[in-house]
Amino acid sequence: MRGAHCVKRDPRALSGPRPRGADSPRLCRGCPVQPTCLGWALVSGADQGVLGGTEPGYRHGLRARLQQRLGSRPMAGSPELADVVRAYSQPGRHTAGKRRPDQRDAVTR
Repeated sequence: MRGAHCVKRDPRALSGPRPRGADSPRLCRGCPVQPTCLGWALVSGADQGVLGGTEPGYRHGLRARLQQRLGSRPMAGSPELADVVRAYSQPGRHTAGKRRPDQRDAVTR
């Protein structure tokens, strides 16, 4: 994605089942495409690498809770997905892949 902070980085540092270094999700802080990247990662079920400021295990949990809440409705374009992406992408609230205490509320409301 044009303008993404990760475009000029070593792709090996942000990809694979276990991204190198605890700092890799921090690269996404303030990235102009972070919300779009996170939304795409959740909808597509991306299971490797740092995407949208989240690591695979964190996205897996978010996606599972979203799917449970949505039932048979599609995730793409849903208000629930928008709520999660918005909650995670608020300036100053980004946690570099760690679960925020209020994140569960955004998914299970």
